[in-house]
Amino acid sequence: MNEDSIQGPLALVSLGDLSATSREAGSAQARVTSALLRCVGRWGLSKTTIEDVAKEAGVSRATVYRLFPGGKNAIMQAAVLGEIRSLLAVLTVELAGVDQVEDCLTVAMHHAAQFLEQHQALSFMRDHESALLDQLLSFEQLDLLFLTAAQVMKPVLLRFMDEAAAITVGMWVARLVVSYVAEPSAEFDLCKEQDSRRLVRMFLLPGISAPPLKRRPG
Repeated sequence: MNEDSIQGPLALVSLGDLSATSREAGSAQARVTSALLRCVGRWGLSKTTIEDVAKEAGVSRATVYRLFPGGKNAIMQAAVLGEIRSLLAVLTVELAGVDQVEDCLTVAMHHAAQFLEQHQALSFMRDHESALLDQLLSFEQLDLLFLTAAQVMKPVLLRFMDEAAAITVGMWVARLVVSYVAEPSAEFDLCKEQDSRRLVRMFLLPGISAPPLKRRPG
């Protein structure tokens, strides 16, 4: 196995790393992770080498390995974290003024689906490297991803429900988004807001036990 290969499933970072500043936009690390994603979007993860990433980022191989001693696997982990941050920023803006639980879930699902659907690297892997994508996102990894998504959504959902319910509902939203983006449905296109709302009404709202329909005071 060569130095550029992926040596196992990705280990998603902890939620606490979401506030880290070492890989902010414009940093050397961010340039490298962005370069990896652009390469993956063009020709896939399996064909992308450290040399490709270094050239795309405008740095040397030595710089890439200094920033990411773990090689391509470490860069991909950092890239996943960066994309989670980007999605969090989108959802934070979109959910800021929402005061109905149905609207909250609809907006979150709709914008998350749009973000993932328009992601070139993810789209390439889904269409051409599905086995590798499955390997990287094992059941264990997906559970971590869903839990991370739930923690991200929790502050918003706490406007409408208690903490336990907020985490559970956040995980439901994440599972539905990943499921429908990974295997598109003829019945529901979550990139269309009306379809996201219909899915929320059919599968999410009935499962929420007597939720307050409006923002909780305070």
